[in-house]
Amino acid sequence: MQHTCETSRLILKTLGKEAAPMVLSFYEENRSSFEPWEPKRPNNFYTLFYQKASLSAEYHQMAEGKLLRYWVFRKDNPDEIIGTVCFQNFLRAPYLSCSLGYKYGYKYNHKGYAYESIQRGIRLVWDEYKIHRIEAFIMPNNEPSLRLIKRLDFVYEGICYSYACINGQWADHQRYALINPSDKE
Repeated sequence: MQHTCETSRLILKTLGKEAAPMVLSFYEENRSSFEPWEPKRPNNFYTLFYQKASLSAEYHQMAEGKLLRYWVFRKDNPDEIIGTVCFQNFLRAPYLSCSLGYKYGYKYNHKGYAYESIQRGIRLVWDEYKIHRIEAFIMPNNEPSLRLIKRLDFVYEGICYSYACINGQWADHQRYALINPSDKE
């Protein structure tokens, strides 16, 4: 697993629990823009204690090959998190698949950072994890995310009814998939 990788403008890196203050700041600053699209958070989510525990748990999951989360930074400001891209729910043979999740700070929307960092993460998952299929599940009213996933060449596969409890309500999600092009040959 690569702990750090780069694009022309961005640094993607895994973080340990020592980065909890930075992660907490990212979540607090973007709370109102994230909450409509996410599950209800525990009461202590916006605390250093919770973020340290979460980062520690994720680090162990990454070491076991179950999850890969990169926190995204601009090269010209490497001390501020602008987003995160996460590959999770890894299934091994015969499936060789995982699911994609991402979120970016509201100040960094419409600048191409999400596209750039997700595209880099996809290449890494294909090359290092030998994944055949990446799935993304998106709420039908999340237009920016739908535009992004289509730009990344994911293909619409259908509706997953009552797929996830988002902000206290069961919500349908559209399922998209991207197949590793080297597996199509």
